[in-house]
Amino acid sequence: MGFGFFVSVLILSLFFKPLACQQPNTDGFFLSEFLKNMGLTSSPLYNFSASVCSWQGVFCDAKKEHVVEFLASGLGLSGSIPDTTIGKLSKLQALDLSNNKITSFPSDLWSLGLLNLLNLSSNKISGPLPSNVGNFGVLQTIDLSSNNFSGEIPAAISSLVSLRVLKLERNGFEGSIPSGILSCQSLYFIDLSMNKLDGSLPDGFGAAFPKLKTLNLAGNGIQGRDSDFSQMKSITTLNISGNSFQGSVMGVFQELLEVMDLSKNQFEGHISQVKFNSTYNWSRLVYLDLSDNQLSGGIFHDFSHASNLKYLNLAFNRFTEAEFPRIDMLSELEYLNLSKTSLIGHIPSEITQLSNLHTLDLSQNHLSGRIPLLTIKNLQVLDMSQNNLSGEIPLSLLENLPWMESYNFSYNNLTLCATEFSPETFQSHFSGSLDSCPIAANPGLFQRKVNHKGLKLSLGLALSVVFMLAGLLFLAFGCRRKSKMWEAKQTSYKEEQNISGPFSFQTDSTIWVADVKQANSVPVVIFEKPLSNITFADLLSATSNFDRGTLLAEGKFGPVYRGFLPGGIQHPNLVPLTGYCLAGDQRIAIYDYMENGNLQNLLHDLPLGIRTTEEWSTETWEEDDNNGIQNLGAEGKSEGSRAIDPKIRNTGPEREMEEALKIGYLCTADLNSKRPSMQQIVGLLKDIEPTCYQ
Repeated sequence: MGFGFFVSVLILSLFFKPLACQQPNTDGFFLSEFLKNMGLTSSPLYNFSASVCSWQGVFCDAKKEHVVEFLASGLGLSGSIPDTTIGKLSKLQALDLSNNKITSFPSDLWSLGLLNLLNLSSNKISGPLPSNVGNFGVLQTIDLSSNNFSGEIPAAISSLVSLRVLKLERNGFEGSIPSGILSCQSLYFIDLSMNKLDGSLPDGFGAAFPKLKTLNLAGNGIQGRDSDFSQMKSITTLNISGNSFQGSVMGVFQELLEVMDLSKNQFEGHISQVKFNSTYNWSRLVYLDLSDNQLSGGIFHDFSHASNLKYLNLAFNRFTEAEFPRIDMLSELEYLNLSKTSLIGHIPSEITQLSNLHTLDLSQNHLSGRIPLLTIKNLQVLDMSQNNLSGEIPLSLLENLPWMESYNFSYNNLTLCATEFSPETFQSHFSGSLDSCPIAANPGLFQRKVNHKGLKLSLGLALSVVFMLAGLLFLAFGCRRKSKMWEAKQTSYKEEQNISGPFSFQTDSTIWVADVKQANSVPVVIFEKPLSNITFADLLSATSNFDRGTLLAEGKFGPVYRGFLPGGIQHPNLVPLTGYCLAGDQRIAIYDYMENGNLQNLLHDLPLGIRTTEEWSTETWEEDDNNGIQNLGAEGKSEGSRAIDPKIRNTGPEREMEEALKIGYLCTADLNSKRPSMQQIVGLLKDIEPTCYQ
């Protein structure tokens, strides 16, 4: 019995041993409480019933008693860190809670005296940074970047004498950089960029950090001079862009610099003098940005010594006019911006040797001549706008433009055929260029006002002549004797395939569509978007080869089909003649579809009170009995006199006038199959009593 009891106790102790790790006042308990309060539930990676030392990102000491490192980046932790959780991990040396949604830290965090790494970057922590940060006497790395900190950088930072990495960028820190930072002489990485810092650098800033490799003060309002950096003998990366530094750019160049961004400051002087600075090793330079300063003189003529240069930006300075610098030796160059640098002369053909070039900006200069071939496969951004370049854009370059991220050739004297580009692209990327397309393939020529208006005027005159002739014909047979009704029946629709009107068009598409060869080569002229690259093939596709299933109606001037054209073409008014196309013997006019009818139908009700001729049955005037014409107008008989002009209403019997009006109205039917033939019209006119001659 005693032995069995001993075995039972042993088994129970082994079973509950993992739970003992989560007992109060243990690191496992503090850490599990922290994770629970921050929204994390138990999982295989964080098994709250298992030993804390088995959790992901948790590293314990040799005895598995204390947590020394806790790395919990990107776990989705959110909210405020409560007290008596991670602040109680007395042996903690490294804490990484970056890329979460933490809003504040606990008051007991500052008691972690052994902490040498603190990373709370990319969270939502706001408010000032407490001066208690000075309690981290052995802290080597602090990263509080990309939060919402405000106020001044605390002077207590001077207590962080072991600090090597200081990252406070992308916050709202204000005021001057505290002089206490000069006590952190072990710093080799400082990033205070994208804050609201101002004032001057502390005296002796340049000489205070003998091990400093990287300094980033970009995007603040700090003032200073070139001498502030003259003692930084070990620095390799310097970014002070977007501040108010002054002085000679020559004084900033240091022997070991590889990356240098001095853009958007107030530096002056001739950068050509830097070339003769014997202490600088140009072969180390990888990144150089001197843009948006007040530099003068000439640009470096020879960059051959900067053989490892990948990024060069000298844009927006006050250089004197100079020819294009020699850059053919920069085989590693990926970015070149020489915009607004007063360049003159030609673009050298050697630029095509820069096979790694991704971005080329030569805008706002005085470059002339032709554009070189630029057969650079990696080129994605190209800006040559606002120069004096002339001639044609090389075909090889044009073919690569659709695959580029951005390009601009505006405001030059270039010539190109615009049919390959949309109107928006031509206006934004080729504005001011001369269109060299032949008229047969270039609808853009019709964009000119004189041609545009002339074409519409010609169409208007042609339509007026047609209606005038029809009116004269109607008046010529206005008053004839009524002797009989219909002498001939209407010619069937199938027998008469040619539609009257200004455009001859066969309604049986199977006959004439097949005769149009190479539909892709037949252009469609579009007035409102003259550079739209639309062909007859697009019309075939939009109307299913002019299938009768897309036929809306057969109007006075031909059949009307419904289709959707590419390019978002819209009519600007209620006379929506969009364009035309000449396909073989067919002449096609293109209008925007108006589902509620046109303006003429809305403003001019039909004279007999009937809104459309479709309401009249074709059977009424196809019959041979004597009641055909009377039945035709029966619906609007009581309102017939209202359609007669008052000036002629009393000049003769209104009944005969109404009869003549009915016959004329038959000729205006929208469908040609419902219009009487000329033989039928003559017969109807003869049937009217000649009382108007009495």
